Amino acid sequence: MLARAKALGCDLRPHVKTSKTVQAALLQTGGRKSKIVVSTLAEAAFYADAGFDDILYAVPITMDKLGDASTLAQRLGSFHLLVDNAVTVANLQAAPGPGGSNGGGKWSVFVMVDCGYHRDGVDPSDPASVEMARKVANGNTTTLAGCYTHGGHSYENSTAADVKAVAATERDAVVLFSQKLKAAGVRCETVGVGSTPTCSVPPDHLNGVNEMHPGNYVYYDVMQRDIGACTSADIATRVLTRVIGHYPAQNMMLIDLGWTGCSAQGGEHGYGAFLETPSLTIKVLKQEAGEVSTVDGSKIDFTRFPIGTMLQLAPYHACAATHQHRVIHALAADHATIIDTWNICKGWGGSAEIPAPIPSARL
Repeated sequence: MLARAKALGCDLRPHVKTSKTVQAALLQTGGRKSKIVVSTLAEAAFYADAGFDDILYAVPITMDKLGDASTLAQRLGSFHLLVDNAVTVANLQAAPGPGGSNGGGKWSVFVMVDCGYHRDGVDPSDPASVEMARKVANGNTTTLAGCYTHGGHSYENSTAADVKAVAATERDAVVLFSQKLKAAGVRCETVGVGSTPTCSVPPDHLNGVNEMHPGNYVYYDVMQRDIGACTSADIATRVLTRVIGHYPAQNMMLIDLGWTGCSAQGGEHGYGAFLETPSLTIKVLKQEAGEVSTVDGSKIDFTRFPIGTMLQLAPYHACAATHQHRVIHALAADHATIIDTWNICKGWGGSAEIPAPIPSARL
């Protein structure tokens, strides 16, 4: 992804919410401790504690979070907020800048642009959106850092060609908005795009864009494979589970994995895939247990899977599966020896929960 961004003329500002670990973030940045995107203030504090700077909190800010945001802004050389409505802009400008009334300084703000996802963001064709950005740029306590968009609707596609088409509309929307700002005399230094599908299957060019911010690609998952963003060989993570029961009459094996271990997403897709044993699939997941049968309904060969057998599930959505756990184990080339254990940031507020490390072992 670093090479792709460079080839497309962009900086890579990776989103780190998939792994929520320092080690994976450093793989994403190529070793630098700067220019990342987070989804929670806990993540921002976690990475700040690890020495990262230039952090964008890419969820529309609300006033209840300004205290934690102010602490981060004072700690870091660059900490950016994101807005997508005039009410929040007015509230920000009525409040003191980072550090309070005696601290001075301005909030560094990105404007979120809707590129067709329709989850959040301003309409890039609406003159009111330009006026809102102008107010950010000219505010006594705000400054405009750039515009940001996320083509999340790329996940709704089923082919790489469809994803590429969304990537082009994502680019066009944010570039259109940046051009409108320029025509209105508003400087917009950063123009950013990014979802893992649209950055994995990018458009032919990203002219007018200077930053990409995908995140899931650090692990990939079955969802990304199914929409053409990656192959099975690219999926880096597994959730491990053991066979704990045989039920030939139901043609079913019970496993000690429930939705608390891999999330409830992707039920219609088997909650992921047993890539190493592709004849098997999860039919039902409860909280702490799951029912496994065969993909095609054929009889299970129970002799191949004695009770105690470990199965490896490639999760349907790596971000959601990772969030269920406190650590992730990095494996050696033998896929069995744990060579490192990475702490996963937990929580949502301005302080991160950091779990105790687990000693190295073999799986």
